This record gives sequence, C-alpha cells and structure tokens, in this order.
Amino acid sequence: PIRPDRQTITRLVGLTDADAPLDLIEHTLAEEPVLAYRFLLYANSAALGLRSDVESLRHGLMLLGLSNFRNWLLAQLSHAANDINLHPVRGAMVLRARLTEQLLDAGEEHKLRSEVYLCGLLSQIDLVLGEPLTTALQRLPVSDRITAAIHGNSGPYAPYLEVATALEYPHMHTVPALCEEHGIDLAEVNRVLLRVLAAAQRG
Repeated sequence: PIRPDRQTITRLVGLTDADAPLDLIEHTLAEEPVLAYRFLLYANSAALGLRSDVESLRHGLMLLGLSNFRNWLLAQLSHAANDINLHPVRGAMVLRARLTEQLLDAGEEHKLRSEVYLCGLLSQIDLVLGEPLTTALQRLPVSDRITAAIHGNSGPYAPYLEVATALEYPHMHTVPALCEEHGIDLAEVNRVLLRVLAAAQRG
C-alpha cells in the first residue's frame, strides 16, 4: 500500500495548531486519499468505542475533536513519505471526486456534498491501497448510496460518478451520450470541468 503524504500531514498539524476553520481542515484532509481513508478507518475502529458509525470526514473530526485528530496525525508521520511520483495519481483521484461532487449540484447542503465527494474518491481507492476495491470498501461503514454507485452503477449518485469517470481520457467521447441518457446538461458539465480544473491549478 502507498504511504500517506508527509507534506499534507505537516500542513494539517499546522492548521489544527492555528485553530483553522473546520471546513479548511476537512478540505485538506479530503485532498489526500490515503490519509482520508486511514482516518475513516481510525474513526470507526473498535478501540475508540464511538456510539455511531462515522460515514464522513467531518463527522469524524467533530466526534474526535481536533486535539485527538492532531495526536493521530503525529502518529501517522512515521508511516508517511514524500513521493512526488504519486502526485498525479492523487490528483486524478481528487479530480474525479470534485467533478462528481459538483456535477450533483447540492447547493449549500454540506453533508450531501461531502458524501458525493467521498463517493468519487473511494471509487478509485484501490489504486493507492493495493487491494481490491470491494475489500477496501467493506472496511468502512459507507452509505448504501455510495456502495450502489461504485459497485452497481445504480442509485442517486451513479449518473454523476459515471459522467465524472467518462471525463477522464480516453473516455471523453462518451460524455454527450451519457449526459443525454441521464438528463444532465452537457454545457453545465463543461462549465463544471473548467471550474474544477481551474481550482486544481490554483492548488
């Protein structure tokens, strides 16, 4: 399995020390697929004894508190690495997740946006874990909506995940037909793509 990115961990420690907004901490964590997956595993571990399943990064951050989150981050440093060769893989995973999130226009509904983003991110988590996707997802209490979209190409998130996936080379020629099939406006898809790419370039 690929190790989490040291630079991201260091940045997150700095953000927690500076009492940064929870939105920024969640966003930064979500941009590192391996770390995000490990955090969800940790938040749902029996050792913590939490009373409910943790299905999102924000839920986990709120239940654990930033002090415990910081301690967890420091423990991850010994497993971290700085491997610039992995940046394209992580970047592609985050790009699909952001596209999925923004294609389903959830407006101001943060919980929905976070879940749709997670759906896009987890759809490729096998690339960085070195194990089958089914095995990786079985370890997490993800919603039925996420499982249905990833495994069964069904449910409310499936059309947006399918279009986001099609936007990746070499499948882009299938996008117009998929948009027509799912009743998604092609012009809006192009706008979302440009917006997400511009945000990615800004870093």
